[in-house]
Amino acid sequence: MTLASDHTAWPVARSGAHGVHEDRCAADPTAPMKDWIYETPALGFVVSGWFDYISEGRAAFAAPGAIVLGNAGEHFNVRHHDGNGNKRLVVLMQQTILDEVANDVGLDAPRFRTIALAPGPEATRMFSWMRVIADGGDTAEEYEYMLASAALAAPAWRPRRMRVSAQDHKRALDAARYIETHFPERCALATLAGLTQSSRYQLIRAFSAIMGQSPNQYLINTRIRAAAELLRTSPAPITQVALDVGFNDISHFYTCFKAAFGATPRKWRLAHA
Repeated sequence: MTLASDHTAWPVARSGAHGVHEDRCAADPTAPMKDWIYETPALGFVVSGWFDYISEGRAAFAAPGAIVLGNAGEHFNVRHHDGNGNKRLVVLMQQTILDEVANDVGLDAPRFRTIALAPGPEATRMFSWMRVIADGGDTAEEYEYMLASAALAAPAWRPRRMRVSAQDHKRALDAARYIETHFPERCALATLAGLTQSSRYQLIRAFSAIMGQSPNQYLINTRIRAAAELLRTSPAPITQVALDVGFNDISHFYTCFKAAFGATPRKWRLAHA
């Protein structure tokens, strides 16, 4: 998807088994925003990029590790914070599955109530299911239902309670960008505070308001996602993978990984290698 395109319907073309594909969005932050319309319900896990996601009069900040959601027929816009665009793993949901799940659990309508999930355990868990669906196989359909259930159950979107200044927004974004590129390192709170020219309390407050979690929680989730990709693509021993992404305590790594993905690193690797 390119914002300079004349298309308004999204996705422009369906591709990938089970309705899964990687979507890249190139953008010029100074250009007018393009108005897009979802042709089908979709979830997009943000692999890279920093942008404001605006849908049906609601806005959310999307960062790596977040999930953006859209119902068929909804309008949306994307406003990037730099010229690098974004990359997302997208699952195009089957409306029949959403209808079935909504009916079984007694929902009023088979529609997503939120426009985005912040980076965190729930988004990471859903990302793991999206990976299973992308891989195909006998269990893909089962995970489509699990993904549909979690997405429909996500609580309704609520605007940010705390007013965030432009300076605090920049502090949070600078800290998150640093974590994304330095996550194998310690990334101590004092380091992040110095980088953003703020006190540790100011940074925690700003970061939590923008990202929906503390800097340490964001660091752990970033490391866990990186570990999952290494386990999927590299033959390195699990202990080495843990060390490579920044975990010095192997027991803590196992605990965090299983909490995020619902499986031990070994089982994840066997299922996705």
